[in-house]
Amino acid sequence: MTAISSIRLLALLICFILSTAVPRGAQAASSSLLQGVVGAARFDADSLTFRLSPEESGEDEDLSSMPWVGFIGQHLFAGGSTRFGVEGGVQFGWRSRDTSIVAGSNQAVIRVDSSLWLLDLSAGVCLDRRLGQRWRLYLAAGPAMVFGEYEEDEDVSSGEDTADPGETAVFEGASESEFGIGGYARAGLEYEFAPRALIGFCVRGLATNMEFDNAVDTAKVSGVQAFVTFTRDFGR
Repeated sequence: MTAISSIRLLALLICFILSTAVPRGAQAASSSLLQGVVGAARFDADSLTFRLSPEESGEDEDLSSMPWVGFIGQHLFAGGSTRFGVEGGVQFGWRSRDTSIVAGSNQAVIRVDSSLWLLDLSAGVCLDRRLGQRWRLYLAAGPAMVFGEYEEDEDVSSGEDTADPGETAVFEGASESEFGIGGYARAGLEYEFAPRALIGFCVRGLATNMEFDNAVDTAKVSGVQAFVTFTRDFGR
């Protein structure tokens, strides 16, 4: 997460906390919510841009943007128009690309299938603020654990102008698994379009200490995610 994004999220959190000083309305009961999220993630490019084998080809693959899906559960304790709660979630992102490389003394054509997946487990605290009868604003933050795996598969075929058509070029693929810990912060707004059913959007920042050895830059993996959210409120 960039410094600017961190400052913005902190400012939003402060404003939200200060808003709790206004007089509360009717006492709201505790409730449990299940939220489905569908969207996309954009991470720092160099930390998820990988060197393709063979290394002498000089080719890189940028896998820093990917679709992202998951589920987040929230439990809000009884309170007024502003309630405090806890949340936990599991989210998943993936990206794959195919690249053709010409390499080797016999001009072998290598088709590289590179793929990356990330599994994000998080838990934190949240604040929920009702805006009128149907709108809900919420903030959440806490620790996160991220698992990631990068893989390469190669399909090698000889070019048309090879010196020795019978010679087969062999290149090994790459595989790497990493684990990182860090934190997240998110903010969202939802509209209750039917009793206990809400739809909205959410922006989430994620920062971890996870590093991939095969990346162009071994910077820590961090980025921003944007979601469309679908939430069901199960009440008490």
